Amino acid sequence: MNRLLVFLFCLIFSINLTSAKDNLNSVSYNGNKYYLKYSEKSKEHNGYYNQYFKQNEDFDSWTEMIAVQHFPNVYSPIDLAHTFREYLEEYNCPSSLLIDEKDNVGVLDFILIDSKTENAPLKLEFNVFKYIKSPYCGSVSMQYAKKYSIDDIKNLESVKKDFEKYRLKAIDKIMLITIPEVVNKDIGEIKLNDLP
Repeated sequence: MNRLLVFLFCLIFSINLTSAKDNLNSVSYNGNKYYLKYSEKSKEHNGYYNQYFKQNEDFDSWTEMIAVQHFPNVYSPIDLAHTFREYLEEYNCPSSLLIDEKDNVGVLDFILIDSKTENAPLKLEFNVFKYIKSPYCGSVSMQYAKKYSIDDIKNLESVKKDFEKYRLKAIDKIMLITIPEVVNKDIGEIKLNDLP
């Protein structure tokens, strides 16, 4: 009987470990699943930075992306959000910042324009960052990014309407989401052609 109990305990424990591992390797957001394809310890912040992409996308081909980062030595998520906004202002990048003093949360959103392309298509990148207190030490952030491609002036109007509609929904969703646990291991960059 004791052997059976030990066996059942080991089986349940291994199922829980597999389930926990799967939860760290993927993130669900807005009805989509994103897979961990990059993780590295930041030299600047001394915490890990994880990037998640849709199954058939990677660092070079992504249309939507999730990132989670740990800032173990930054104890105010709101200060972290303000600091990043100041950085964006240095480059004349307009942004919006929502602060929840009670829960110590900062949400920052902005659009980047790909300055590498001078001709069509023009690439825009919409970003929303949520900064919260880490359950361990410091702060953590979650980033959601979506790319837009603009081929001509007609396309610009549809992108603008989509963005205006999508922006508020994205902010609402990121306000409600629980930030996934940071994966503390180096994974390097996994490209689509590296996958089995």
